[in-house]
Amino acid sequence: MKKFIISVVVLLLLCLKYGWGNEIEPLVWESSYTKIPPTIDGKMDEVWGEAKPLTVTVREAIGGHNPKPVVLRALHTDDNFYVMAQWPDETKSDMRDPYVWNVEKKDYERPSRPDDQFAIEFPMTGEFDIRMLTLVHEYTADVWHWKAGRGNPIGWVDDKRHIISQKPDYGGIEYSMGGHGKVYITRIPDEGIKSYQLKPKPTSFEGNIVDSFKHRQPSSSLADVRGKGLHDGKTWALEMSRKFNTGHNDDTVIDSTKDNICAIAVLNDELYWEHSVSSVITLRFASKRTTTEK
Repeated sequence: MKKFIISVVVLLLLCLKYGWGNEIEPLVWESSYTKIPPTIDGKMDEVWGEAKPLTVTVREAIGGHNPKPVVLRALHTDDNFYVMAQWPDETKSDMRDPYVWNVEKKDYERPSRPDDQFAIEFPMTGEFDIRMLTLVHEYTADVWHWKAGRGNPIGWVDDKRHIISQKPDYGGIEYSMGGHGKVYITRIPDEGIKSYQLKPKPTSFEGNIVDSFKHRQPSSSLADVRGKGLHDGKTWALEMSRKFNTGHNDDTVIDSTKDNICAIAVLNDELYWEHSVSSVITLRFASKRTTTEK
């Protein structure tokens, strides 16, 4: 715990000093209008040729090191928003905490094993910031959290909210900032049933490694975001889609008539704070006329 608190304090001081997450030039991500939506299957459909690529640098949340490129593309119809994200990853990790057969014990164990993940978040209320461990800002963000080993097999993305506060009002996890204050982080899934659930441990041998999750149709607000990623041995390619306005009060409304801000995160065989984040990105929607003129 002491080591963790020191790490948090170091992160806070470094972010304040160097302003990680703030690029020299503002990042503007342009979405092109299309009449033909892409198929959400992780493949680069021909329609994606209409989208202007933007390379965004993500860096480790703690320390700001190891910059990695993520290529983003965006398309939209009259009422839907589509995302294509591509990033390098030499190791495909598409099982989360699977059951692993122990030959000596003749039984399954379930060691911690991360799956690859990607997230994009949009502000809902408060002062949006890419830093969750902050003593300055309080905010709520709408988060689309893709998980390679859980929702991805059947094409769904977890939909949730992050609430960052210096007050324990929402039942969040408390993080001590080395005597400088406390931060409370609450992660709340949207209403409904998730697209996956934990399977019981097998009672007999079914293979050396067995998926610990089974899949199902999500419901209500947890069925808002579609997503499918494919790994080619070196790179993940992920497509996601959601309506601009889902009609659910636990989702942000994306307004295609003005600029929207967002940020992305990548987890490569990582969990929790061991992830890489971008700076704040401005999402701008090209009009039908502008796209046609191109």
